[in-house]
Amino acid sequence: MERRWSLGQPVPAAAVALAMTFLAVVVTVFIRSGKSKFRMPPGPMGFPILGCLPLLGARPHESLAKLAKKYGSLMSITLGSVKVVVATSPEVTAEFLKTNDKIWSSRYTTTAGKILSYDGSDIVFSEMGPKWRYARKIFMMELFTPKRLADFQPSRKQEILRGVNDAITRSDGGAETVQLDVILAKVATNIVIRMLMNERSLSEKAAQIKNSDMFRETIKSTFKLLEGFYLGDYVPWLDRIDPQGMKKQMHAVAKNVDALAQTILDDHKMKFEINRKDLQGNSNKARSGEVEDIVDALLTRPRDADGQYLSEKEMKAIITNIIFAGTDTNSGTVEAALRELLRNPHVMEKALAEMDSVVGRERLVEESDLPNLPYVNAIVRETFRLHPAGAILVPHLSTDDCEIQGYKIPAKTTLFVNTWAIQRDPNVYERPLDFYPERFLGNKKDVHGQDFDLLPFGSGRRICPGKGLALLVVPYTLAIFIQTCNLRLPGDMKPAEDYSAEVSSAEGHHLEALVTPRLSKDLFLNTAI
Repeated sequence: MERRWSLGQPVPAAAVALAMTFLAVVVTVFIRSGKSKFRMPPGPMGFPILGCLPLLGARPHESLAKLAKKYGSLMSITLGSVKVVVATSPEVTAEFLKTNDKIWSSRYTTTAGKILSYDGSDIVFSEMGPKWRYARKIFMMELFTPKRLADFQPSRKQEILRGVNDAITRSDGGAETVQLDVILAKVATNIVIRMLMNERSLSEKAAQIKNSDMFRETIKSTFKLLEGFYLGDYVPWLDRIDPQGMKKQMHAVAKNVDALAQTILDDHKMKFEINRKDLQGNSNKARSGEVEDIVDALLTRPRDADGQYLSEKEMKAIITNIIFAGTDTNSGTVEAALRELLRNPHVMEKALAEMDSVVGRERLVEESDLPNLPYVNAIVRETFRLHPAGAILVPHLSTDDCEIQGYKIPAKTTLFVNTWAIQRDPNVYERPLDFYPERFLGNKKDVHGQDFDLLPFGSGRRICPGKGLALLVVPYTLAIFIQTCNLRLPGDMKPAEDYSAEVSSAEGHHLEALVTPRLSKDLFLNTAI
């Protein structure tokens, strides 16, 4: 008798597996036949509904690097319902961000990016268009000009030296361990806040925010959410459930971010004694005796010839961009460099020898000395290479169909550039896992987005607009700490036993050291007050 399955009987596992396999093949053939004009790069098939999300794990840049070894330096994956191509070589990256930069200059905005950027009103996460071009023009030609950066040089020096004094005082003659990462984060935060609002004119409320632990915790929380993989971005129906609890965190952090930005704006408006209606006709004018800060420039900027202007929401978005771009990334890079100097004493010795030869011990190093310190600059570039602030660049989105490496990629495809993998590729760098600053001596390796094997700030139209500040703050902070401080590991810890090779793996592990003055404190104590 022929045996029939009923709804009340168990279905054999083999039959289920066969049916699922057949269904997957049919669906795949159907999808591919419906998009026959496109020839996507190779990549893993992934799982139903989730696509390749389960393959990413806790460290997506590492997982994608392993997949690229199998599928190639141009790979396609699906993350839920989102089509993604992944670039893992300088040549492929150049095709996206140089040859076809215009097509790939928009953004795939994640939920975190949207919530924390005032619905894409900022420079980092906004879509390509007239508003973005206008905001970036203001940013580059008025807010972060060489002149404005030069005007704030004294405040940068003062804040760095305050950090040095704090570290030396806390260490108490080398008797106490100091958490240098905490001090460096405070230094970077204060540098940016002083550019946003002149310290002499801070209101009591603004000063409280500037000095609060909540402010620095908000910055850390923001970066953690922006770097995380929120499942609702890729599987839309999960957005309603928020299984990771991330969306709730995003809204809570966004509330703190908005309170900070609103306080900064209100603080300036109160001093100007003007209301928002009066702002658009005023000319830029610094207050007497003070350097014009960034928020001054934002508030007093008139409409342009095309009638474009910045709304209050857009101004707050730009303020938060500046805070986040200029704090955690800069302090994290200096922290990574100091970790490596503690792990590699021979590198520290060479840096100290260069510092004593070029600057000496009778005066403090100045920003103007940086071009004459090639080894210190090589340390910075090697830190950019081995410890990128973003292991994967902020995702790009194509606005049109595009051909890359012979593959036809459709519009609305997301691009991941795995800089972590590129900058650790043995085919690109000799001894890629070693901290070896000498590799950058005597070469003109560009960090402005033209050399695609070193992209600390990205490339093309969406290159980080804050790179000018970073290229002053990072090497100068490092140079001052090298010149003024003797740094030692605590206890019996040996250099090789210090933290592992990746900055991101150091999360939750403070950079601890014993700090004593290397120069006479008279040289820098008064300057820091």
